[in-house]
Amino acid sequence: MQKRDPWYNLRKRNRRERGISMMESPLAFLAGEKETSSGPVRRTLEFALFDLDGTLIDSEDNHYESDRILLSRRGISFSREDKAAYVGKDIYEMVRRIRANYGLEDDVQALVDEKNALYRKIALTSSRLYPPMQPLLEGLAERGLPMAVATGSNSTIASEILDVLGVRSFFTHIVSSSEVRRGKPAPDIFLEAARRMNRAPEASVVFEDTKYGVEAALNAGMTCVALPAPGERTDDPLFRKASYLVSGGPDALDTGDFFRWLDPLL
Repeated sequence: MQKRDPWYNLRKRNRRERGISMMESPLAFLAGEKETSSGPVRRTLEFALFDLDGTLIDSEDNHYESDRILLSRRGISFSREDKAAYVGKDIYEMVRRIRANYGLEDDVQALVDEKNALYRKIALTSSRLYPPMQPLLEGLAERGLPMAVATGSNSTIASEILDVLGVRSFFTHIVSSSEVRRGKPAPDIFLEAARRMNRAPEASVVFEDTKYGVEAALNAGMTCVALPAPGERTDDPLFRKASYLVSGGPDALDTGDFFRWLDPLL
């Protein structure tokens, strides 16, 4: 019979309460135990990476409004249903797709710059930090975990927003997808963040709200906390591969339960 470390039952119970089994969540298994010739060993988590939009901050309305204005200037109607097709993509990929789908003549960089200017003006006055994020960041800092942001948004704007919200000092780095070759679901942005922090990728816990982000974290070999927005199908195979799954999005995160899960892995 396989030996299990003393935290196995706690992790199993937490997963059972969230409706995730060891077989359904292979990354959860890796985060807790790995089968080796000398028996199971625990993965040690040493740092944390955060997606920004939809994970740390509630920015969906701000992004939609900036996109709507961008296209309305060109005589194009853009609904929230239209926007859904682009959620989770980095800004360059999103703009390339919008340009192709709507036949825009502007070059990609010009559209990105205009979109960023619109978004910045809106976001600096109306962004909201999800309430559980404050105690989460404080708890991670108390445990000595360095943190960084890996976002599909512009890094300068991201830094300004986090500063306005009073949490910029928690993060040693902000990495934008524009600084790597491929956006999510490729692992490039998370691997680059780990490189800048001089840490092994497998020692990271990643917080993500989209399937693209979860897939990118898994592709990087990292432990992933998935926080899909309300209405998202939490039975999606990618979300089920996350080590810790929060149904209902960041607003529903129970930080007490989360740290009971995390502490044995530090």
